[in-house]
Amino acid sequence: MQLAIKLLPYIALAISLIVFLGLFSGLNRTVEKLRSWVGKFEAQVQQASELSAAIDGLKSRIEELESGASVSEIQTGKPASLNGAVRSKVLKMHRLGQPIDRIVNNLRVPRGEVDLLVKVHQIVMRPYQQVTAGAEDAEAS
Repeated sequence: MQLAIKLLPYIALAISLIVFLGLFSGLNRTVEKLRSWVGKFEAQVQQASELSAAIDGLKSRIEELESGASVSEIQTGKPASLNGAVRSKVLKMHRLGQPIDRIVNNLRVPRGEVDLLVKVHQIVMRPYQQVTAGAEDAEAS
């Protein structure tokens, strides 16, 4: 019995160390769970920021499209040039009396280029119209 009394402080110390190690091990597992949750949360925050940046980019492209810029102008950064087929369609629609706004919307070309093409065509055709008008006047006399 005296031996048990002499060993009592050591037994108490051993029991307290075992309890302490158990608590430390449980705390260590809790910290690891928290680290994994924080890692998942950071990944979600990164994904959310990437999605936000993508949405902002789409908003700016929508604003550009709504402002009337052509698709090729937005993609390349340069105004779209009119090829021969589009030029002939513009002039045909203008001869048929279509308003310039309708031509711009239907063919999706910049308004400035349609205006310029129509004005240049009118300037080029002016001498021929004068010859035709002079011939009609001669026939009427």
